[in-house]
Amino acid sequence: MDQCIFTAVRKANRVLFRHYQDALSETGISIVQLSILRALERHGTLSLSRLADDLAMERTSLYRTIEPLIESGAVQVENAPTGKSKIAKLTAEGHDTIKRVMPFWAQAQKQVLNEVALAELPEFRRTLNAIANLSS
Repeated sequence: MDQCIFTAVRKANRVLFRHYQDALSETGISIVQLSILRALERHGTLSLSRLADDLAMERTSLYRTIEPLIESGAVQVENAPTGKSKIAKLTAEGHDTIKRVMPFWAQAQKQVLNEVALAELPEFRRTLNAIANLSS
């Protein structure tokens, strides 16, 4: 089991999740909610199914996680002009939320980067992207 990639990645995922979650705790936004906001900031309007795919989330998990963002006015969800899908977009409140939360995220990111060899970071990111693309 020592060489199991799944075990190593899962352990790192749990530790990183807790680290970022703790850093954001006083903001009222979870790290997953911040990921949703940042994805909408990057891509603009997205269907909920495309947003779930982009974040490698189950749709039911996305719906549950995005609901507080809709209620707070950070995200707007409406019916697509054609078809029966729903589309999400970031609102002005959502942009303000990102601005408010990013300093907490940046501090958590800095702490992580202080623990890893920066020279190896590009190769590490390529490896993580390759793993993330296994299901594609």
